[in-house]
Amino acid sequence: MNLVYISPHYPSHYSQFVESLAKYGVRVFGISDLPDEALDPRVRQSLSGHYRVERLENNQQVVDAAGFFKEHLGEIDRVESHLEPWIELEALVRDAYNVTGPKSNNLQFIKRKSMMKDIFKQAQVPAARGIVIKDIKQCQEFINGHYPVFIKPDIGVGAADTYTIRTEEDLKHFFSIKQDYDYFMEEFVDGELQSFDGLTDKDGNIVFCTSHYFSNDIHKVVKNNENVWYYSLIDIPAELEKYGRAIVKAANVREKFFHIEFFKLKNGKFQALEINMRPPGGLTTHMFNFACDIDVYDWWASIMAGHEPKRPFTRRYHCAFISRKHNRPYKYSHDQLYAKWGDRIVHSQPMNPIEYEVMGHWGYLARSANLDELKNVIRDITWEA
Repeated sequence: MNLVYISPHYPSHYSQFVESLAKYGVRVFGISDLPDEALDPRVRQSLSGHYRVERLENNQQVVDAAGFFKEHLGEIDRVESHLEPWIELEALVRDAYNVTGPKSNNLQFIKRKSMMKDIFKQAQVPAARGIVIKDIKQCQEFINGHYPVFIKPDIGVGAADTYTIRTEEDLKHFFSIKQDYDYFMEEFVDGELQSFDGLTDKDGNIVFCTSHYFSNDIHKVVKNNENVWYYSLIDIPAELEKYGRAIVKAANVREKFFHIEFFKLKNGKFQALEINMRPPGGLTTHMFNFACDIDVYDWWASIMAGHEPKRPFTRRYHCAFISRKHNRPYKYSHDQLYAKWGDRIVHSQPMNPIEYEVMGHWGYLARSANLDELKNVIRDITWEA
């Protein structure tokens, strides 16, 4: 099997996907914007070929690089990256060389938030009302005096260029500064952010799943310059899992990780927010492993290599990611945290610079079968002096 992997070097822990593929005998051809000598030696050793492009953002360069591999090394069987910015790029390569997997016309619901609503409707899962913005009159009719509402780019990732509209003046200000592309407006939902995450096999069957509870959504984290934290659940709420499974089926997620975000409302009910055909960001794939004592990098690689996808797993622990931003003092130093919670803190590392605004400068992973104990770890890590 020949698999083209876009960005095998970043983020660094995703190199474990590449290493696992090589163990199963898959020939992995990497496309990156780094010279060979700048790649981690373990990644370089796992690759059967590497093509450097000037910029991964240059779609044609990446498509041509994949074409080079096809011309000189054989047919391309799969294309992957596991990263949100390259999901559409993967599809363009599949389009160009008729590779198995989601093509561009299958991914419009991932690209456009407005089209995600169609998937939720097809899955019969509740979601907030929303519209693609045309003009201020249309917005006023949609709001009908019921503020606040939330506005974000219809195509976009993260917290950039997002607005909470609380008054008529806010709406007018938005129209005075908005960019020349489509925006999506939806009802403002007051709820707790939870997710349904996992992995599917080639037939779309879910072979692994879990759920996470988030301290805040990334828009508020960025706006308030907060330290973000979130933790996995041992027991997934029944309604959340029911809705999550229905969305995975409606979206036809195959041989892919998925990350579906929900709001838990004050009445205990759930509303779908977004679906992504990729693993959750940050160090969450590590969290999968620590929560269940498994290796999801190996699991995914085995599915791609055509091996039996069904493996037993148990959610033994709650596993948390806890961030620290360095622009504030803390009650406990790094060494003091390890002295107090060393058997519960299972991993820590500096975060990627482009993620500082959301994920902080330093990230900790902690786990415990007791959620109250884990919350004490979270408190101590984020406790500011």
